[in-house]
Amino acid sequence: MTKEMKSSFLAYGIILSVLCASCSGGLSPKEYVHYIENPGNGLLIKGGVNGVKYELQYQPIDYCVMQEKRSFSVPDDEFAQLRKRFSGLEHYVLRIERKSMDSLVSKMNDTAKYKKGVTEYFDFGIQKDIKLIEGKDTVKCSICQVDANTAISQYYVFTLGFPANHFEGDRYFEFGNKILKTGDVKLAITDKSMKNLPALKMM
Repeated sequence: MTKEMKSSFLAYGIILSVLCASCSGGLSPKEYVHYIENPGNGLLIKGGVNGVKYELQYQPIDYCVMQEKRSFSVPDDEFAQLRKRFSGLEHYVLRIERKSMDSLVSKMNDTAKYKKGVTEYFDFGIQKDIKLIEGKDTVKCSICQVDANTAISQYYVFTLGFPANHFEGDRYFEFGNKILKTGDVKLAITDKSMKNLPALKMM
């Protein structure tokens, strides 16, 4: 059996196990996280503008709880309490590739000035330039927290929260990088991908 055939069978096995788990009443915590983080399921969206690469990860509440605890096993009572804490908002993580962003900064006339400006912008100014478009409504970002490990990561990482409007339809994430004027990035989160979200079955 060739390497390509082995890879195909492995991928097929993973898909089949997820489908079987879904039919039996939900995915295990590990399967659930893998489903959320699989770009093919439409909840991790990637794009780029002027050479800068972006990723947007939608985070359902059950996923947020496991990320908070960094565990696939959370006691029922604690899980329920954390679900309440995360309710009322739609949660996302925005990642901006450091290499492509820094490459753009290095081409500026005053690199040191722009490096300082980018740092200050990411710490204090970026939130006002982030929004969700839901039909005819523009939803402002309520929470924008820069990841503490951003300085040593390959990405600039931001945890985002938007008021949950229970909107039905495709929504569009928009971000205009005002500090570098790199152009607006627009990423679509389809209604289908949201509605196809599998149930979580705690073990």
